Amino acid sequence: MTASGPTSLSMSMTIVLARRNPASLACDLASAEAALYQLVDALRDSRTYRSGKRTDQARHQAKTVARQLRHISRRLYTGPCGAARGHKRLGRYVSVHDRNALDDGGLRNVARELAHVARVLRKIGPWSGASMVVRDSSGESTAARMGDIGQSLSAVLATLVLDLTAADLTGLEPDRLPGVNAIWSSGTVWPVGIADRIRTSSREVAPGVFLVQHLDWA
Repeated sequence: MTASGPTSLSMSMTIVLARRNPASLACDLASAEAALYQLVDALRDSRTYRSGKRTDQARHQAKTVARQLRHISRRLYTGPCGAARGHKRLGRYVSVHDRNALDDGGLRNVARELAHVARVLRKIGPWSGASMVVRDSSGESTAARMGDIGQSLSAVLATLVLDLTAADLTGLEPDRLPGVNAIWSSGTVWPVGIADRIRTSSREVAPGVFLVQHLDWA
């Protein structure tokens, strides 16, 4: 924790809250984020657009991540923070950052864009009759454009902060949450042997509420 005292969350970050079972949702979010980063790497690779097998793999990856994000979105609390704050299972720290309402952090929108990326990949693959019309022959320019699109979508996930202020995470394996941003409090129950490392990696963002970014407790 920083010694300079409480600060506020960056305005570019968005808090999301699980309706139930935050430990499971945190793992699924980490898995989806890792899969999206893998997709971005594929979109940036010109070989993806010269090999039908690689194109199909990227298209399948885009569809898979879109399904993951839609599923996660349905499991998040959306609505007035006041209602969430009064719910004993959701904890009393919701809306500590002066948020009037909680939403899904844009996950459903990202899922919709990924579905569109999958459709584009179907058209620009070498097995498509339209491929030479919609992409360059080397694939380099296409890779640059598609890579930028993928990067912009992954940036949305990078701004999400999972509210773990009332979460019991004791059943999690230490390697299940790489990369996740989270806020936590004294009400958070961490796996055995992890709490001290989390504390040293966190900073206080509101009285009794702490932020840990790119959570990695390995």
